[in-house]
Amino acid sequence: MTHVRSLATAALTVVLAMGGGVAYAQKAAVDIDFKFVFAGKAMPAGSYTVERIPNGPIGIRSAGPGGAAGALQTMPILSRLGRHDSDQMPELIFDKVGGEVHLSEVWFPGEDGYLLLGTKEQHDHQVLRGPKSK
Repeated sequence: MTHVRSLATAALTVVLAMGGGVAYAQKAAVDIDFKFVFAGKAMPAGSYTVERIPNGPIGIRSAGPGGAAGALQTMPILSRLGRHDSDQMPELIFDKVGGEVHLSEVWFPGEDGYLLLGTKEQHDHQVLRGPKSK
């Protein structure tokens, strides 16, 4: 009986630990005042919520007229990026190539970043910071 109770306790501990990780998601609200490309799709300037979907990709959702949320667009994570500072504001990094601006990195406060796009061509970066970045 003690053996069964120990196994049940261990199983419950594993389930609770895994459940806590699954429920955790990072989000940031940003205002992007230029059109850009995300996952191959042209996105208009506007207000967006960027989020890390638990155990999955990065998602972006526009805040439509009257605060109605648009459809969630997602993009897989290529790699994690080591934090080099102690910023407590979200940051979005865009790669500017051939007249287009592509979302390439997402950084949530106090955490390592997410690489979404590995641009091989010569390019410039545009950085947006803060909860209502401009």
